[in-house]
Amino acid sequence: MYTSAVLLAALSTPLLASLLALLAGSRRPVLVGRLGVAAAGAGFAASCLTAVEVLLHGPVRATLRTGQGATIAEVGADRLSALLLVLVFGVSTVVQLFALRYLACDKRSGWFTAGTGLLTAASAGLMISGTLIGLALCWTMAGTALCLLLATYWELPAARDGVRRTATAFALGDLALWSAVALVTMQWGNRSLSELTVIRDASPTMLIAAVLIVVAALSRSAQIPFHRWLPVTLAAPTPVSALLHAGVVNAGGVLLVRLSPIVSGSALAMGIAFAAGMLSMVYGALVMLTKSDIKGSLAYSTMAQMGFMTLTCGLGLSAAAVFHLVGHGFYKATLFLSSGSAIAKRRQKAARPPAPPLSRTRRAAVLVSAMLLPAAALYAAGAVMPLHTAEHGSAEALVIFTWATAAAALMGWLARSPHWPAVFAAGVALLGAGVGYLALVNLVTGFLSPDLPPVAVPSASSLGIAAAAVVLGALALLRQAPPDGWMGRLQRALYTKALVAGHVSAVRPQQIPTPTHLTAQLTGALR
Repeated sequence: MYTSAVLLAALSTPLLASLLALLAGSRRPVLVGRLGVAAAGAGFAASCLTAVEVLLHGPVRATLRTGQGATIAEVGADRLSALLLVLVFGVSTVVQLFALRYLACDKRSGWFTAGTGLLTAASAGLMISGTLIGLALCWTMAGTALCLLLATYWELPAARDGVRRTATAFALGDLALWSAVALVTMQWGNRSLSELTVIRDASPTMLIAAVLIVVAALSRSAQIPFHRWLPVTLAAPTPVSALLHAGVVNAGGVLLVRLSPIVSGSALAMGIAFAAGMLSMVYGALVMLTKSDIKGSLAYSTMAQMGFMTLTCGLGLSAAAVFHLVGHGFYKATLFLSSGSAIAKRRQKAARPPAPPLSRTRRAAVLVSAMLLPAAALYAAGAVMPLHTAEHGSAEALVIFTWATAAAALMGWLARSPHWPAVFAAGVALLGAGVGYLALVNLVTGFLSPDLPPVAVPSASSLGIAAAAVVLGALALLRQAPPDGWMGRLQRALYTKALVAGHVSAVRPQQIPTPTHLTAQLTGALR
C-alpha cells in the first residue's frame, strides 16, 4: 500500500508543477523552474524507491474501482516499469536542471516548465498504466505535450513547420493506436496488461490490431515511412530537443514491448517492425554521416538508434530493446545538453592537420584490425563473463551492435595512428570495456527477465540477427572505404544520395520570397 501511494504521488507531482507553472505565467520564472526540478527530482527518488521495493517484494498494483467493482483505472510497477520510470524521471530532472541556466531570463521558461511537467507525467503514466485504454490516454497526452513544447518559440516559421509535421505524424499514429485499442476492447474488454498472454488468434481483427500497434510505434519513433518529422524539430530549444531525443522517441519501443503479447502473435506485424527498423537504421546512419551541423547529425543518429530498437522488437528481443532504449536515453540527453561544449571543442581542433593518406597495404591492415579486434575482445570478454540466456538472442543482438560501433570507432582511430602500440592499447581497452559491458548486459537482462511480457519468438529470429550483423558490418566497412575502386565509387554515390535525402526544407514553397518581393522589400527599406 505504501509503495502504491508513492507511485501515485510520483505520477501526480509533475502534473501539479505543470499547473502551478501555467498559473504563474511569466512571473517568478526562476522559482517556477526550481519547482519543476524539485517535482522531477522527487519523482526520480520515488522511482528508485519503487525499483528497490519491486526487486525485494515483487510487483505493486493500485486499482480504482466503481461501487459495482468495475475497474476505472489501474497503475502498477514491475521490474520493467520501475526501470523505465527511473529513465523518465532521471532524464526530466537533468534536462530541467540544465534549462534553469539555458532559459534564464527567457519569457517562455514558464511554458517550458509547464510542458515538461505534463510530458513527464504522461511518460510516467505510459510506463505504469495497467490497462489498454489508460496506456492509450497517456500515449496521446505525451504526444500533445511534446507538440506544445516544440511550439515554445511559435513566432519562428521553422518552429511552426516542425509542430505541423510532428502533429500530423502523431495524429496518424494516435489514430492507429486508438483503432487497435478499440478492436481489442471490443474483443475482450479493457484488459489488464499484466494479464495479457501471447495471442495466437489468426482472426482478421487481431491481425489488424497488431499491425496498427506497429504503425503507432513507427510514427512516434520517427521510423520509415514517418521519418520526416524528426529533422524539422531542431528549431526547438536544446532542452526540448534533449527531452524529445532522449525520451519521447523511445515510446515506440516501450509500446511494442508492453504490447508484445498482441504484436508478436502476428508474423506480418513483426515483419513490418523488423523491415522498418532495418531500413531506418541504415537510412539514419548514412544521412547522419553527411550532416555538417551537430544537432542535425544527432537527429539522424536518433533515427538510426531507434531503428535498431525497432528491429530488435521485430525479432521478439524485448530485453535487448529495453536495454538499448535506456542506454540511448541517458546517452542522447548528455549529447544534446553538451552540444554547445562539443562545438567549442571542435573549433579548437579545427586547425589540427588531417590524417596522412594511407597506402593500400596499410589501409587494408587497418580495416582488418578494426573488424577483428573488437570481435576478439568481445569473444574473450564472453569467456570471462558468459552471456545471460534468459531471453533468446537479446544479449547476442546487443553484442553485435557493440561490435559494429567499436569497429567504426576503431577504424577512425587507427587511420590516424596506424601503429602497433595503438593496436595493442585498443585491444586492452576493448577487452576491459567488453567485460564491463557484458556484466551490465547480464545485470539488466537478469533484472528484467521475470517481468518481461511474454513474446512469441519468431522462427527467423536467428536469421534476422545474422542479417543485422551483416548490414552493420557493411556500414562500418564502407565508412572507411578507399577513395579509388568500386567501394569508393559506391561510397560517393551513397553519400550523394544521403545528402539529398537528408535535406528537409522547413519552409513551405509559398513562404520563400521571390526576387520581385525581395526588390520591393529592399526598396521599402531604403525609403
